Amino acid sequence: MKKQLALSAAILSLGMIAAPAQADIIDYNVTNATGGTCPHGLWTNTLNSGCERYYSFQDGTRFSVDTDAGTGTFTGTAINPSGTVATLNLSLSGLLDTLNGTHFDYKAGGGAYDPNTQDYFSNASGTITIGGVTYTLNPNDPLAGETTFQFGPGTNDKTGDFGGSAWLNILDPSGNVLSHFDINFDLAQVPGTPVPAPAGLLLFGLGLGGVYAARRQRRKVAA
Repeated sequence: MKKQLALSAAILSLGMIAAPAQADIIDYNVTNATGGTCPHGLWTNTLNSGCERYYSFQDGTRFSVDTDAGTGTFTGTAINPSGTVATLNLSLSGLLDTLNGTHFDYKAGGGAYDPNTQDYFSNASGTITIGGVTYTLNPNDPLAGETTFQFGPGTNDKTGDFGGSAWLNILDPSGNVLSHFDINFDLAQVPGTPVPAPAGLLLFGLGLGGVYAARRQRRKVAA
């Protein structure tokens, strides 16, 4: 009986130690890359003309990075001067701390690039719905010619601010290849909610299970 209780206490201690472990999830608010005559964060290239192809990111547009899993998401809305709404729902993967020779920068404009402080996603998927029409990232070349989705200091290509840039290769609803879209944006980190790591939750659950089993055994002996 004493051995069982000691074992349960040890398991519980392990669970309590591991439970506070956090997944490194970082959330950012997204704002426009540029101001001026046609302020925008999303540029739809030949899909429209003039300022109609420039869409401004709206409040609630969010960029999230899970550095443990090497994944990210970019979600939210943008509106052009005519009030047409674009809804972005992008998933990112292949997080890189530095470029490995296979992928390269979106382009070397805007700011001073520092591979020691910037990060990159090497793959992307998802959709951009504009005025009720859904466009899809080209699964064969989503980031336009082996470029990366880059973010960090200096990577807002238009201003050199802390933000990000990407070329997105787009298919129309019929599967036809369109000219690439651009997204350029500033980022402001927001406090994230701590997320227990799966291993911590598992050990914590084992600890609780051990205590429950020990109590049941003690009741049987008492009976």
